[in-house]
Amino acid sequence: MIEAEIGTISKKYESFRLRDKNREKYLLQSILEHGIREPLQCVQADGQQYILLDGFKRLRCSYKLNLRMVPIVLLGSDEVSSILHLIRASTERNLTTLEQARFVDELHKSYGLTVADIAGRLECSQAWVSVRLGIIDEMSRVVREALFSGRFPVRSYMYTLRQFTRVNSIPARDIDTFVKSVSGKGLSTRDIERLAYGYFRGGERLKRQIEEGNLEWTLRQMRKQEPAHGAEEGLSDAEWKVIRDLELAQKYMSRLRYGLSRDELTSKAFHAQALLLMEGLLGMVDRFKEQIRSFYEKRACQGSSQSTL
Repeated sequence: MIEAEIGTISKKYESFRLRDKNREKYLLQSILEHGIREPLQCVQADGQQYILLDGFKRLRCSYKLNLRMVPIVLLGSDEVSSILHLIRASTERNLTTLEQARFVDELHKSYGLTVADIAGRLECSQAWVSVRLGIIDEMSRVVREALFSGRFPVRSYMYTLRQFTRVNSIPARDIDTFVKSVSGKGLSTRDIERLAYGYFRGGERLKRQIEEGNLEWTLRQMRKQEPAHGAEEGLSDAEWKVIRDLELAQKYMSRLRYGLSRDELTSKAFHAQALLLMEGLLGMVDRFKEQIRSFYEKRACQGSSQSTL
């Protein structure tokens, strides 16, 4: 580890890393109180210049705090080997799937590494590499900039917009228009999901209202319709939403069990997309099962106790 002047550090790959204003705010306070605890990860450039690969939040905080020197560690002497090292050592905490995808795409398109080359040097499968290349290839410049700037939530893109629009063959220009219409508005992922269904399936009236920026009006209209069914059964708005989501979970679990057993699932494109989605699901399934079981057993026990009174 060495000390480097912040003016000698290049931010060439800053757009490859996701921004998070909230995390950066807490990090700023931490650095103010304790200093920079983890060194920035760089690659040696010409002379005393360094190219930053990991630590952009720390660097931006350093500028805000008028720090002159920051601790750095060199990952290698060339960009290719350093990027490969960063990806190999990455975890979900310091490099997300989208960020991995940007760097893999850079290795492939800017440095000419083949899928087999990248897979071999990362010691991973070619499918892993192809999935990440596919993510970037299907992402427009508008969507990419909205995601990496932090103006559009990654979760909303990966688990709502990307899946919904691919299944329904939505034109890229409509996706771009929707993303521009809702980005940077501080909306929750649930509200973005509502607006996506309204924009792509709610008819021209809702679509026009979203494009004109009337998001609150659109959300109010859509919320009015949601609790109507639940009210008929004496359920609150919150209770109705959970019941509806449980019904959907049960429905799609059954469909998936049948669908995954079919013999027609043979294309490489399908496997690449399915493996990416399964990777995300496998990380959630144990927690989901535990929460469902805990809720069920607790409420079932309460119901049994009440029935014996």
